[in-house]
Amino acid sequence: MSTERAAHPEAPWGPRVAALLFLAAGIIVLGWAFAIPERATDQDVGPRAFPLLVGVGLCVSAAFSTVRAFRGTDREQAEQAREEARLTDWRPVAALLALLIGYLFALAPCGYWQSTAVLFALVARVLGSAKPLRDALVGLVLALAVYFLFDRVLGIHLPPGIIRLAF
Repeated sequence: MSTERAAHPEAPWGPRVAALLFLAAGIIVLGWAFAIPERATDQDVGPRAFPLLVGVGLCVSAAFSTVRAFRGTDREQAEQAREEARLTDWRPVAALLALLIGYLFALAPCGYWQSTAVLFALVARVLGSAKPLRDALVGLVLALAVYFLFDRVLGIHLPPGIIRLAF
C-alpha cells in the first residue's frame, strides 16, 4: 500500500463535500440548541444539554473528517472509494432521507409515538424487511416505550399528536 499522498486536484470531492455538510449540520444543531430557552428548574440538566452534546460531538467529528478529506488521500483508497461510489445504490439512501424529512414535518401534528411507529415500519421496509406487520408492531412498542419514558418518567413532554393516550 502506497503512503504517497495524492495531490489535491486528484482527491475525490465526495468526502470533502460530505465532511463540510456534516460540519454545517453540526453548526446548525448548535445554533438550534442555543435557541432553546433555559427555564428556571430545579434540574441539573436543562433542555439544552443533549442538543448541545450532539452538536459539539458532530462538530468535532466533522472537523476531523474535514481536515482528513482536504489533506489528500492514498491513491489506492481514492480508487476504491470511486469504485464503491459507482456500485452504490442510492435509491434507499434517497428514500431514507425522504422518510426523515417527512418525519420531521409529521412529528408535531401527528404526534411522537404515531410518527415514530410509522417511520420505524417504513425504514424497515426500505432496508429490505419482508414482514410489515412485525415491523409495525415492533415500531409501535418501541415508540410507546420511548414516549412513556420521556413523557411520563422523565417529564420531558413529546408531541401527543392526534391520538392522546389516556394512561
